[in-house]
Amino acid sequence: MTKKEKFITFEFVALWFVTFVAFCNVTVFYNLFPYLGTLGIAVELRGIIVGAYFLTSMVLYLLASPYLNAANALRAMIVGTGIVVLCGFGYLIVNTFWGLVILRMVNGIGQFLLGAGATALFVSVIPKEKSAHAFALYSIAILLPYGAVPALMDLVNPHLPSVPYGYAALSITFLPTTYLFRRLQRRNLVRREREIETNFPPFWTVWQEVLHGRTSFLLLTNLSYMINWSSMFFLYKGFAEKNGIPNVGSFFSVQMAVMILIRLAMGRFFDAFPKGRLAAVTFAFIALGHTLFNHLPGSWAVPFIAILFGAGMGLGQPIINSLMFELSPPARRAQNANLLLAAGQTGAFFGPILGGIIVAHLGYEGYFLFSTLLALSTMVLCVKAF
Repeated sequence: MTKKEKFITFEFVALWFVTFVAFCNVTVFYNLFPYLGTLGIAVELRGIIVGAYFLTSMVLYLLASPYLNAANALRAMIVGTGIVVLCGFGYLIVNTFWGLVILRMVNGIGQFLLGAGATALFVSVIPKEKSAHAFALYSIAILLPYGAVPALMDLVNPHLPSVPYGYAALSITFLPTTYLFRRLQRRNLVRREREIETNFPPFWTVWQEVLHGRTSFLLLTNLSYMINWSSMFFLYKGFAEKNGIPNVGSFFSVQMAVMILIRLAMGRFFDAFPKGRLAAVTFAFIALGHTLFNHLPGSWAVPFIAILFGAGMGLGQPIINSLMFELSPPARRAQNANLLLAAGQTGAFFGPILGGIIVAHLGYEGYFLFSTLLALSTMVLCVKAF
């Protein structure tokens, strides 16, 4: 590998670790919903508290992410880290409905500054010719916490006075990031992009630039990807229980293992193939998985369907991110990468809502049919646009 192609640098590893810790402090709230029940908060109100974080983050990605770049991202990450740590300890003392809504919103602000800042820096340190491989490895920092943190906290929580002590304890994992932030500052990571720090374009100009051309199709592609991902994540348990499918969690364990395996073992090959075709393959796998669920021959087939979803989801995110990276001019890579995240956040927020509405009116058969058609439509879009 030439010097130009090298991307496993200190900056890459540092940002990988920061992202890993950040998502550990997202997935630690896997038990927030039942914990709210112990505070006497009504079931119908708990979703508002849980969702306040995601709604705040989604709005900020849509409105504020265009103004983060490699020149100001490190400052945003430092501020975001401080906010997230304070919020982690805040759950020890805040136990009212409105107090928790506000705390979750502030928590969402902190995670936005941290996540969007890390993305803005990340796209400034990877080479174009290895972008898909870089995104494949980087995304593992996001996937691992979903598999590891809930299992770890299930072991730790019984030995803690209450659930919020786990939230506070995990926020301490941010301590090593202070050293990494200092190293990044000393290495003067942002010098190359100083010229884009001060002259921010008007908000509507940003969106006009993005919505004209193929970048707009990528936003739709990521929106579809996340609607498929998030709706399945929240609706699968009900489908499994209705159909007598045992070991609900094993579906996601197999899917996650395949996703990580593909990104580890095959990430280096992503850049060797036409990315538009790979994106189309992603949605072909997803469509096939939904179709098989709609005509499920028996619970024995579920692990094989999980492999299909894992293959599709494993390919999707690195390829979509790499396409946006390649289509964006250098001065707009941070902006467009975060707008892609905004589309993903929007899909993650509305996916369960849309899926739930479809299940309520058309049943799971209607949901899987809708998801199949959505995936197939996106597959055609990828073939035509990229």
